Amino acid sequence: MSLQQLKPEWQTWVHENVARGCTAASLQELLLQGGHAAAVAAQAIAEAQAAQRPGQAQPSALARLAARAQEQAPLLPGAAQSAGLRPFVELQANSLQAADGQRVHIAAVLDHPHIVLFEQMLKPEECEQLIALAETRLSRSTVVDEQLGEARAHAARTSAGAWFQRGESELLARIEARLAALLHWPVERGEGMQVLRYGVGGEYRAHYDYFNPSLPGSQRHLQSGGQRVGTCILYLDEVEAGGGTRFPSLGFEVRPSRGAALYFASVDGQGVEDPASLHAGMPVIAGVKYIATKWLRQRPYV
Repeated sequence: MSLQQLKPEWQTWVHENVARGCTAASLQELLLQGGHAAAVAAQAIAEAQAAQRPGQAQPSALARLAARAQEQAPLLPGAAQSAGLRPFVELQANSLQAADGQRVHIAAVLDHPHIVLFEQMLKPEECEQLIALAETRLSRSTVVDEQLGEARAHAARTSAGAWFQRGESELLARIEARLAALLHWPVERGEGMQVLRYGVGGEYRAHYDYFNPSLPGSQRHLQSGGQRVGTCILYLDEVEAGGGTRFPSLGFEVRPSRGAALYFASVDGQGVEDPASLHAGMPVIAGVKYIATKWLRQRPYV
């Protein structure tokens, strides 16, 4: 039996989340991220579902309501939690409906590094509101000094940015909740949102979003929320030419489109920093580029 091939904590996890009413797709995604073979994962879930006989104890009405309120996102086992598993997206359907009613479309998917391109993540008016909000507090963007861990200006990043606290406004809270539900990653495991403006020639040369744990400057950041496990880039406006998000090692580039969002994992399924996530904000050739960036952390970020 495939279920018996799993470690005891994973067996318990499968049974508990099947009882909660979590979808097979969501469970399989996390099992795959945990290093289990696809065939073993699928069969183990099927066996756990078959074990839920009418005569067996079923979750209470309150538990079922709680599960639906969480959009039936699987609860992670302790072992998986400490391994730093990354966010995931339900990929079976071509469109997803967020809790606030926004219908979001999946336009492209890449297995490694894990990349998902969404369309209509934001409404046009939400894009306009974010841009207007950012314009009130834009300042020169910085990068993290790898040796000292301090933020500083750098020629590799030529943009202006505005930082916002989590839930600082109703608009930000709504967007953050939408991302959390679609990526199955709690709001508290995310940094505040950053809105960026790139003029003609503006770029962010190839870089990693994760903190290199071997460098002294990373330690102060890793202590607060752990590693950056994923990034979500929200495109707030059309760009006449240039300004794409490029993954050099993949030969793959996403061009800006208002309301679209690009999610990519910075770590692999075991929570280890993934060099394939190297990416760059290509120079703007014509027009102005506005994006909002949301970095997701391994643990609650404060």
